[in-house]
Amino acid sequence: MRELLRELALMLVPRGMTPKLFGELSRCAFVHAAARISQRANGRVNHSRVAALTGLSRADVKRILLNGDAISPIGRSEQMPIERVLHAWRIDRRFSDSRGNPKRLRVSGTSTSFAVLAKLYGGDVPHRAILDELRRIGAVRRKGKDVLLTTARVLRQRRRPASLSLVIPALIDGIRLAAASETSREPPSIYRLTIPVQSDLKVAVVRERCLSTVTTMLNGLEESLGGQIIRARSRRTQQHSFILTVLLSQNGTDKSVNHRAQSAAIQRSLNRNTRR
Repeated sequence: MRELLRELALMLVPRGMTPKLFGELSRCAFVHAAARISQRANGRVNHSRVAALTGLSRADVKRILLNGDAISPIGRSEQMPIERVLHAWRIDRRFSDSRGNPKRLRVSGTSTSFAVLAKLYGGDVPHRAILDELRRIGAVRRKGKDVLLTTARVLRQRRRPASLSLVIPALIDGIRLAAASETSREPPSIYRLTIPVQSDLKVAVVRERCLSTVTTMLNGLEESLGGQIIRARSRRTQQHSFILTVLLSQNGTDKSVNHRAQSAAIQRSLNRNTRR
């Protein structure tokens, strides 16, 4: 679990997810899971049992269940320092002009400098660290001794982890299969093959061979099933489904390898709806 959360955090931290928000999401998830387990025959949920299963108070359980999938709003003090600084830069009149536009600020040395802005709204994080992070994500631009706010759009864009959304269905399927295998006598549904390679050249060869083999396998499977494959127009008309997901990934210890340039991680997911 620790390893899984570390990998997930590596994806979420650069996109603005905070431990506070993640904690609230996990509380909601655990309450809804416990509610499903403790649901009575008439469909009602035993709040006391949910509280016993999660360790939360019955008041918290009731609040979370009444809110559904919504989570409690996160206050400004609980946001990331860079978000608080950017927000204040746009609304604090000391750091914006008469039209409400963010001013061009000196990095330090004046009463309305970026250093003062960061000290007021960035908590105990040094203004240099905040400035470096804002420059890294493209939110500000340094011009001599001054710093300019370029756009806040980057914060909205980085909150959309599109690459993670491609993997989530496979993660959910894997977790469900692992949970079902504890009580099922059916053959295992998860197979994993690790192929060791010794050089970048061999990595490219193995990658292309794997991709070619998987493509051939999936195409052959589709052809062999023939007319049995039914592509349902909606989930409502779909009685049963069989999902086949193939994930090809490259793991390496050499941090200097440009995985994106070399297409190191290849993912191909194929959903085939078949009538059982």
